[in-house]
Amino acid sequence: MDCENLSFSQNLCQQRITKAEGLLGPKVVRKILGYALFLLGAKRSVISSILGMAPGSLRSLILAMNRRGLSAFEDQRRRTSCFKQPAIIQASPSIEEEGAFLKVNFGVNDITLNVPAVNSIQERVVLLTLLNDGFLTCLQVADALNLSADRVGKLARALQQQDVMGILDQRRGQQQDYRLPPEVKAELIQQYVIDIVDQGHTSGEQLARNLHERCDLEISPRSILYVFF
Repeated sequence: MDCENLSFSQNLCQQRITKAEGLLGPKVVRKILGYALFLLGAKRSVISSILGMAPGSLRSLILAMNRRGLSAFEDQRRRTSCFKQPAIIQASPSIEEEGAFLKVNFGVNDITLNVPAVNSIQERVVLLTLLNDGFLTCLQVADALNLSADRVGKLARALQQQDVMGILDQRRGQQQDYRLPPEVKAELIQQYVIDIVDQGHTSGEQLARNLHERCDLEISPRSILYVFF
């Protein structure tokens, strides 16, 4: 860059520097000007003379810029920097049971999520959602829910694809009576009475066997037990 052909306005210079000092402070502005003049090829002795900087201070500034970048313009005694990005806090969420709650500690600013241990569905939804969002690992959730990692992975996918209904236990017991016609039930009750009178006891297997011999009816012991017991 050839600076010889540039024209400078003393009035504009003073106005701009005054404004910059109001925003950044005189020390920071002096450092910026010093480093800019250094980049433009000015001699260090000339820069020190013009800006009233000690040669050692200018040399330290240049070294600091090469090592730390923009933060070299600031007072290093400050706790925070306007130039450096704040350090990214690596959160390490954890899960623990405490009393009547399952607690998810996010590891940042004591942020904790409390889920009542008795709310099993809510517990699943919360933990699986956090797993899908990357806050928890599959092993953490599996340990908290007492499930295998493979099962947890399937539930997490089901939650994403089917909403809460996808993670509900779909297993159901007998929803209605076994389909035994009234006349068959009548024979069954009669055989039950016969067995009790004759032997004083009976069982599903015995009733099924006797009904087959007496009435040629094929009824499973399980169906018989469901009716009587």
